[in-house]
Amino acid sequence: MTGQWPAVAAVLATALAMGAVAGCGSICLKLAAAEATQMPTDATEEKLKGYDITSTGLEPRYPRDYVCPALTSLYASWIDVDRTRRDERHSGIDGGRLGDAILAPAPGTVRRVWVADWGQGHEGALLIVHTREDLNLSEGSKFYYAEFDHLKYGDISGLKEGQRIARGERIASVYRPGGKRRYLPEVHLEVYEVGEDDALTWGVSERGTEYFKNPTSRLIDPLYLLSLEVRPSWRLEVPITPFEPQRDYSVFKGFTYFLSCRKRSG
Repeated sequence: MTGQWPAVAAVLATALAMGAVAGCGSICLKLAAAEATQMPTDATEEKLKGYDITSTGLEPRYPRDYVCPALTSLYASWIDVDRTRRDERHSGIDGGRLGDAILAPAPGTVRRVWVADWGQGHEGALLIVHTREDLNLSEGSKFYYAEFDHLKYGDISGLKEGQRIARGERIASVYRPGGKRRYLPEVHLEVYEVGEDDALTWGVSERGTEYFKNPTSRLIDPLYLLSLEVRPSWRLEVPITPFEPQRDYSVFKGFTYFLSCRKRSG
């Protein structure tokens, strides 16, 4: 594989010069090198994680043989689902249409179910903790949090803290922020790398609802955990892997897609 790198580098240099991958720059070159050698570097991995709402450039690439609800706002983006400009960078990813099934992206444990208010009104929120072993990873953080927001509380009220969740298990349906019709439907997913789950604490916001704190956690791009089984291309495209009920995921790394996809007919 290493012998392919000079040719890949030459193609990339031409593409960059022509502006075909404007804004991608050195990370594309590093990814191409990683692709050629199959040995991604720590520096490349850190850029792909996008710690603390740093733009990664990662974008989803949906499978041709499935119809998948699309992501409508990406990590660190200034653009909201309705195409208006946000007041601050986006801390997660949004997607889905009203009523779409939301699936657990990996095995995990329910950490909390609560009523949240992020400024749009009261809504359901769900925190799942995934261990490194749940994600079939041999190194890296001990834990990862997946926080789902803009849920209907009734969808998740039956889940209990400490309950195990299976990959692909339906956990809720896409709803609206604050349950209000003036907001477009979406589910919001945030992902955190976590050093120590025991450091988790809870506070009460000025709106009177709970929020969590963990000094050992850092936000990362959710698309990063969707890119561990099949790595991003040098164009920073992340192949979306739909959950398939009959598939064996015993060695699958990272997340499968958290929205339900359907197989195309024919």
